[in-house]
Amino acid sequence: MRTPETTRATPTPTVQQTTVPVTRTPTTVPVTQTIPETTLPGTQTIPPTTTTVTPTPTIPVVPVTVLVYPSGPVYLPTYYYPPGYSFPITSYYPSGSLTVTSDPSEAVVILDGYNTGTTPYIFTGLMPGYHTVEIDYPGYEAYITNVYVDNGAGMEVDANLVPLVSYGSLFVESTPLGADVYVDGNYEGASPVTVSSLSEGAHMVELHLAGYEVMTSTENVVAGQGTVINLAMVPYSSSSGFGSMDITSNLPGTLVYLDGIYKGSTSSGNTFNVISVNPGSHTILLHIPGYTDFTQTVEVTGGKISYISAVFTQPSAAPQSSSASSGAVGAAGSIFASSSPAGGQVYLDSQFRGVAPVTIYNVASGTHIINMKLPGYSDWSSSVDVQGGQVAQVAAVFAPGSGTIPVPTRTELSPFTIVGALAIGTVAVVYRIRR
Repeated sequence: MRTPETTRATPTPTVQQTTVPVTRTPTTVPVTQTIPETTLPGTQTIPPTTTTVTPTPTIPVVPVTVLVYPSGPVYLPTYYYPPGYSFPITSYYPSGSLTVTSDPSEAVVILDGYNTGTTPYIFTGLMPGYHTVEIDYPGYEAYITNVYVDNGAGMEVDANLVPLVSYGSLFVESTPLGADVYVDGNYEGASPVTVSSLSEGAHMVELHLAGYEVMTSTENVVAGQGTVINLAMVPYSSSSGFGSMDITSNLPGTLVYLDGIYKGSTSSGNTFNVISVNPGSHTILLHIPGYTDFTQTVEVTGGKISYISAVFTQPSAAPQSSSASSGAVGAAGSIFASSSPAGGQVYLDSQFRGVAPVTIYNVASGTHIINMKLPGYSDWSSSVDVQGGQVAQVAAVFAPGSGTIPVPTRTELSPFTIVGALAIGTVAVVYRIRR
């Protein structure tokens, strides 16, 4: 706020006398001088001669009056600052700074979308607020972060760049086919199966199949290439100390319990293998909501396979209405969610519902959003239509990436919010004064 300017009196000039020379154009005055005629011997007569003489002019002195005013200070605007205001007038100009370093150095720095230089780099004169810093170096993942810079503050960003990971794939076959394939402990499906998005290097492959010994192998993945492997499994011998089970169900997503212990869920078109079962009598329970549980006592023999096949029908005690069985609106259904690689975190309508493969029961009919996340991979999302009394299947295939990165945000106050707050404060003050 500027204070009103006061009326300044006009300064009184002083009078100084000085002599200023005045130059005039010289005047030529002709003067005629007559020389008498002279008669020389020899009868030669010299005529009279006229000579012009220029006299020296007189330069008059003219007095001139010069007015001299006294000098004063340079005019500067005056600003009003309330008591305790700690910022000088220079605070109106941005003075924040940001120092950016990286390992390795000489990385390209992009500030707020503009390519500005290479690390180490110092930005000065930054406006207060959030700034986006991106650091790029060939062969390394891009480093992106948001930095809040206060006026007059110096911030620092030090980026340890992560080398890019090269990916390859494995095509896994087995003899016999249909073995459950695990890579680095993650279930990938039944053989033959292609396991993609594997980082370059060694990976542990494990095969499970009822009636056969567990097969393990270490396989090397080459970046940009697909490696084909065919592993021959060794059947149980008659003297083997374990047996196994081969379970099938007419409905995918059936939950499998062995002696009350959850073992997993069935998938469409594949058998469910339970290996390394001790010989003797065991209880198998298969469960799907809305159907009568399937229960069977199984006798397991060492070195042999026990086969279980379940067929689910509508329960007779509490049959579902025709509207529910036909998928009427309001009836509940189920979702069987799987992922490749397995182990994806499954979210149904933004609520965490388990780790793939997983069956989600009692889902209202209609359209729902499925999101899956897995460290080291980009997030996966899809919509799914659920019908009452039916099981919808969702299969996610993850692509390498960094996934969702939370970006800090700063809540800005709108002018309407500020004006509203001031109005409320004014009303409160007036109310207190009146009281």
